[in-house]
Amino acid sequence: MEQATITGIAFSRDEAKITVRGVPDKPGIAFQILGPVADANIEVDMIVQNISVDGKTDFTFTVPRADYDKSMKLIDSGVKATLGATHVVGDNKVSKVSVVGVGMRSHVGIASQMFRTLSEDGINIQMISTSEIKISVLIDEKYTELAVRALHKAFGLEKA
Repeated sequence: MEQATITGIAFSRDEAKITVRGVPDKPGIAFQILGPVADANIEVDMIVQNISVDGKTDFTFTVPRADYDKSMKLIDSGVKATLGATHVVGDNKVSKVSVVGVGMRSHVGIASQMFRTLSEDGINIQMISTSEIKISVLIDEKYTELAVRALHKAFGLEKA
């Protein structure tokens, strides 16, 4: 197993989050929501589909902040009615903060340390995404600098 090496903390304030609530939990729902977004040439980054309750689920995704209004109109005016969703909510004041390095998935404790560090500073995590080279979280934009400083310290990057 390779040793995890944290090389940096990255962040992006250019984020917005959209949640489509009460959509039917059936095959093809992700395409029915994200297909029109892709057709409008809007990039989607993080995606979360919640567990189904009584055949309904919530579907959340992020888009660039510059595309937030266009995305909200697209989803609210067309997709919501087509799917029979209960409502659409969004937030264009979020940031993505990432711990970047090598061996993230194969090394135990990196995600836990990140989550504990943010928790100790009272920062709520709204979404999580992982890959072999980074762990990203979506947080309220007002906590961006605090999160970056705290994670730098937690992973010993302030020494570099």
